[in-house]
Amino acid sequence: MGSRVVEEKLQINHNTPGVTITAAVAATTSEIVSYTIPYSSELIINPSDFFALYLADAGGEIDDLRQVTVFLTDPYGRRSRVIHEGEYSQSKEFQSSLLKLYLGQRVVLPANFMLKAHVLNDLVTVAATTRFTLSCTNVYETLD
Repeated sequence: MGSRVVEEKLQINHNTPGVTITAAVAATTSEIVSYTIPYSSELIINPSDFFALYLADAGGEIDDLRQVTVFLTDPYGRRSRVIHEGEYSQSKEFQSSLLKLYLGQRVVLPANFMLKAHVLNDLVTVAATTRFTLSCTNVYETLD
């Protein structure tokens, strides 16, 4: 028998087990999305993979000019690598393949590392209305 390595396309989103969505604090850079790559797994973001995010505060969708940062952090939170940094307007498209935010680079996310998204907003965002998705490739070893 033996085990084998499998690669499969995957979309991580707000409903994925292990994803934590948090309300952003007003007038500060706040963590809004956090996901820890599972043990014995690895995620690969390819140049053709995309990231999408929807955020709202008490008045509705947040301002397009708010700063959003997506990054990878080691298990101890000591080192990080920015995957995307830009205005909210760049990352809010979920459907149109012409308007989606393609990350344009290859990034390997090892097991136990954390994928995070931060936003700088004037008001508190509402965690219940936060939506996000990240397309990637999941690489893992089977238990055959």
